[in-house]
Amino acid sequence: MKHANEPVSAVAIPLPTDEVARVVIGPTYDPTQVLNVIKMMAGTEDMYPASVGFIRALFDTRDVDPKTREMIMLRAAKVLHCRYEWEANAVLAKNIGLSDLEIEAAGSEGAVSGIHVDYVLICKATDELSVSANLTDATLTELLSRYGDGVCRKLILIIGWFNLLARFLNGCRVPLEDFEKLNQKTNPLD
Repeated sequence: MKHANEPVSAVAIPLPTDEVARVVIGPTYDPTQVLNVIKMMAGTEDMYPASVGFIRALFDTRDVDPKTREMIMLRAAKVLHCRYEWEANAVLAKNIGLSDLEIEAAGSEGAVSGIHVDYVLICKATDELSVSANLTDATLTELLSRYGDGVCRKLILIIGWFNLLARFLNGCRVPLEDFEKLNQKTNPLD
């Protein structure tokens, strides 16, 4: 995903201080390891536990392959122009085993192609939900045929979450950080 010549925003919601983050996150808070996205969520105070609980559920869900989840994250980041989400999840995607070709395909312009059909389908669904807030009958039929009712619900919820996250990151203008923090992680909460 290219980001050349992106304008630098003059206005942003500041990250909460380490003291505020420690109060919300608790005694395990380590400013050298906590990502800016989690720190910004700590700034939502009483909404933080539910937000982090949902993130844990997304990363621990049964029946959804972690690589599929990562393809959703990457494609949502691409479609919604979310640099933070793209850069963080490109590292997580490599950590769970997505290839450079698959990551590059998720960041491509237009329809995704040239990778496994399941990833092409999930990227198509992510495109549709991210752009039109709906799925075509053809895409939903394909998803149901491939995954069944229960997993389809989960996939659509995951796509919705990463749309929300991209909007939160972009809206708050969460600063990029040293993504070295992600080198061994497969989950932003690890």
